[in-house]
Amino acid sequence: MKFLYFLLILFAAGCKETDLDLDIPYSGDKLVLWGKLKAGAPVRIQVTKTFNPVGLIPKDVSVPDAKVTLEINGKTNIELSPLANEKGIYVSDHAVVAGATYIIKASAPALPDAESAPVSVPLNLPDVEIVRTRNVPGEINHQSPQDLVSLYFKEQQADPEKYYTLTFLSYYEKDTLSANTYGATDNIPAKEEDCHTWASEKISSVYIEVLGGTFDRFASVFLVKSKCLPDPGIPIKFYVEAGRGTLDDPRLALKTTMRLEVVTKEAFDFAKIEYDQPEGVDHLVLPPQRALTNIKNGYGLIFASNDKVIEIP
Repeated sequence: MKFLYFLLILFAAGCKETDLDLDIPYSGDKLVLWGKLKAGAPVRIQVTKTFNPVGLIPKDVSVPDAKVTLEINGKTNIELSPLANEKGIYVSDHAVVAGATYIIKASAPALPDAESAPVSVPLNLPDVEIVRTRNVPGEINHQSPQDLVSLYFKEQQADPEKYYTLTFLSYYEKDTLSANTYGATDNIPAKEEDCHTWASEKISSVYIEVLGGTFDRFASVFLVKSKCLPDPGIPIKFYVEAGRGTLDDPRLALKTTMRLEVVTKEAFDFAKIEYDQPEGVDHLVLPPQRALTNIKNGYGLIFASNDKVIEIP
């Protein structure tokens, strides 16, 4: 009987709610700027605003009446134009120049002016030799045809530090999909280290009639610091999906490509924070999560990149 009373006490204690008195600081709305300055591509910046963390969440936080300018190398200023069909998106046909330094500035009625830190677009891309071994047994997915891709970075570029991303895509007759990349277990991509991480990137949207909706497709992105690269004679190894279907009935990809990208430090740090932080309802009881911004008097992230796409032989 005593044991039964003990269980009842534990049950009552487990059902008791504990109120959390959260004092969340708030100093008014501020602008939030997001954008990727890709070498050779036009400029596209998203402008939203913060809101009071206490109370209802607004349905729309876009800022359609902002003035957004692009400062180039501390001299030239270009005003961006709002897109008519996308609220809060500002564009310019100016092609981002590799090696140039940009600052994004934004102002809007009743909101403090905000501007990004200077962001320099990466200039040089590394030289990489690719060796592909076809039809190998995979370490994770044993059902789909897979190839092993070995990357040899020919030059070490540890000073100054560089940040690289690798994205593998498979091309079919009417479709382009992620190659479902994962790192070999005997190699650095499969290990947990501060100098590299994984992220996801949207590559397309597709309408699925059976489900009655449009869904986004994502690809895995591997990010690594240049100081983590092995000696030029030692490869970084990835398994990539070489086809769809099964080993008995495969539909092989027409080609596979790798996008090799040099990004600024902010992009790597953001991806690392996103990958390391827990997700889900744990956010309700954990301390505030790490965040990252390079916007003065506001929030958000402006970073830059330079890339090339290589067809894997």
